[in-house]
Amino acid sequence: MLARKAYGRLLDWKHKDANKVLLVDGARQVGKTFLIEQFGREQFDELLKIDFLRDEYAPYVSHAHDARDLVERLSLLAGHKVEPGKTLVFFDEVQEAQNLVTLSKYLVEDGRFRLVMSGSMLGVELRHVKSFPVGFLHVETLFPLDFEEFCRNQGMTDSLWDRMRTHFTAAQPLESALHDRLIRLFRLYIVVGGMPAAVQTYIETAGDLGAVRDVQRDLVQLYRADISKYARERTLQVMAIFDDIPSQLDKENKRFELKSLRKKATYERYANDFQWLVSSRAALKTVNVREPTTMLRRTEEPNRFKLYQSDTGMLVSRYPLTVAMAVIAGEKDINCGAVYENVVAQELASARIALRYHRHSSRGEVDFIGETPNREVVPLEVKSGKTYKRHVALNNLLSVEEFGVQSAYVLSEANVSVENRVASKPVRYVPLYLTPFVAASLVSEDIGAQEELARMGLETQSLLVPPPDLSAF
Repeated sequence: MLARKAYGRLLDWKHKDANKVLLVDGARQVGKTFLIEQFGREQFDELLKIDFLRDEYAPYVSHAHDARDLVERLSLLAGHKVEPGKTLVFFDEVQEAQNLVTLSKYLVEDGRFRLVMSGSMLGVELRHVKSFPVGFLHVETLFPLDFEEFCRNQGMTDSLWDRMRTHFTAAQPLESALHDRLIRLFRLYIVVGGMPAAVQTYIETAGDLGAVRDVQRDLVQLYRADISKYARERTLQVMAIFDDIPSQLDKENKRFELKSLRKKATYERYANDFQWLVSSRAALKTVNVREPTTMLRRTEEPNRFKLYQSDTGMLVSRYPLTVAMAVIAGEKDINCGAVYENVVAQELASARIALRYHRHSSRGEVDFIGETPNREVVPLEVKSGKTYKRHVALNNLLSVEEFGVQSAYVLSEANVSVENRVASKPVRYVPLYLTPFVAASLVSEDIGAQEELARMGLETQSLLVPPPDLSAF
């Protein structure tokens, strides 16, 4: 049984959002169903699950005429008197019964059941729901296991993780023996990835990466089957984009070139197809920003972007076996830049960091751009080879005074160090296994207000601000 951090967020929903439905979104096979079932068994007296793709009594529930009828049918399925708040109803594959998404609001108002919904391709399929229960819905997105979760499931202790955090905060190198082992663990994570079936297979087979690769290939084919089923009339276009991700990332600048799809292709023609892949959580889109200054969203260029795979292990499985072997062996003479960038994109996305990069015709390209709670823009470079201190584009960016960029990160396999480079501005060289702490230092645009305060170290402050008294006027 794999430990997931999302379990804690489900607990928060149980205790804080009793008046809301929980919708668990995420890519196929990231463990949504397993996590919700585990949560339901452990945290409620009863779990009542209806799978709208497989259960024989699913039509009995999906054909409910109204909210009262739905409550009556669920009560009958429970088979006994329902105590309010004691039963968790789980609508799985709810995309097959979209009328119930609308009725879920009334189920919550009734108060007898707590409700969780999940399914396949929710980001794509639920766009057509006629009346979305705004204000009655709490959405949690489940990603593949991030590096911390991968480490925890390999037996890493709290004390070791805290020790890594301490070295990151103090900008002090780790002891060589520990650093070498953590680098090997991160390489392993690149190849295994974070899909639960792949991680579980790695654990159960005592490290058989061949068996893991077989699982990953099956997952890639499952994703292709989903495209055929759900993309409908745009199947060929979406499939062409999905199949082209590895080769696009293998290019020097990794920017997605539309001409690979069609000679005179335009972004407008394929925009919905790219969005389909992103909404289905099969791909991660990283957009260019013209100006790396605060409020990065202002200068985004949606038609200039890189497309990463949602799971680095699945991406590696789509390359020749020699790529996986080179990553595991740490061969510096083979260009593995694509998979190293992909794993950083995956870590940032799982931390709810908006994915952006900066490319300029004369200054060059910086792999990722983030923003701190203090409104400072921070560039991130990812290096897979020996020359990790050679970063011309990063130096160029630091030299542009009008941008006001004061520091930068370089993520590589080297140990922690700091050097003052352009205009005495510090560049922090951070080993890839500390990427989670880099992500935690950046502003997320997809978290709640209280969690955002906690990121800034301001969790003791209150957001309760009453309106001014106007009675005297």
